[in-house]
Amino acid sequence: MSVVLSHNIEEALQTGGPVVALETAVLTKGLPHVHWGDQFGNRPAIVAKDTPINVAAARAMTDAVENAGAIPAWIALINGSLRIGLSQIEVEELALDKSAGKVSLATIASVMAQHRTAGTTVATTLQACNLVRTHCGHSIKVFATGGIGGIHRNWSSHFDISADLRALATTPTCVVASGAKSILDVAATVESLETLGVPILGFRNDRFPCFIESQSQNDPQIHIVDSVEEVVEICNVHWNQLESVSGVLTTCQPPEEVAIKRGTLEKVIDETEKVWGSTGEIGATRTPALLDALAHHTQGRSIVANLALLCNNASIAGEIAVAMGNTS
Repeated sequence: MSVVLSHNIEEALQTGGPVVALETAVLTKGLPHVHWGDQFGNRPAIVAKDTPINVAAARAMTDAVENAGAIPAWIALINGSLRIGLSQIEVEELALDKSAGKVSLATIASVMAQHRTAGTTVATTLQACNLVRTHCGHSIKVFATGGIGGIHRNWSSHFDISADLRALATTPTCVVASGAKSILDVAATVESLETLGVPILGFRNDRFPCFIESQSQNDPQIHIVDSVEEVVEICNVHWNQLESVSGVLTTCQPPEEVAIKRGTLEKVIDETEKVWGSTGEIGATRTPALLDALAHHTQGRSIVANLALLCNNASIAGEIAVAMGNTS
């Protein structure tokens, strides 16, 4: 059992280089492991014909961070070791490993002890960002993902609240995401984050995003920021002047040209929730089941939107990391 920090990430952190953490549960459980097929409609440009969808996502996100001038730090559990800074080859091997699951705060100790391999969720990736400090004296301050977990719909009857919320409340990292996944109770998730003292910023938009769905004026209103420099300034005040320990959630709307029209997904989400609720399965299977249902219902348009926002968020996170390094 060990925590392993790659040499290039350690060197970058010690010299003030811009680093962006990337979670891997999106590769092991969030995106399909298959090649783009006819059932998904038109294939997006970033998915090569001979490349599995999740592998294409890994390559595109790495490129997005690097093109912004930052260094990607992919994080995962590999044979029981918490690896921070996987090589691109290792990331793609993980994406191709269909036996790899996902690991969160409640399961990471057992998965490590059993020497298993798994992708890290938002919560576990945040934990890794903070653990880095014990190895090189610096934590990873910027993290990009698609959408955070939160409070599930019908939580009063099927109590299901993501560990991501507690992790955001206790880890001083700037998380760049397209809000909370649209399969969740978004309003309750926002309210919970506010109660936990997590600043929520809207990057050039004053509405909390609904993951892959288009914006609505009924979405919760949040504090708008117009530049990455403004994000960095708010982070500095939050952590250094106010000595707050929580993260800062910087939200980005999904690219307008691929966002799913609001209301399109409600029926399939409700139907899938009913099926899932009748199975008695544990909560970890809930989100993958819902995302798979959305992919088939939209003929792949939900995957296209997910890929686009993942890359956009990775790019903006890279810009924030560069700006953060320039002010330190």
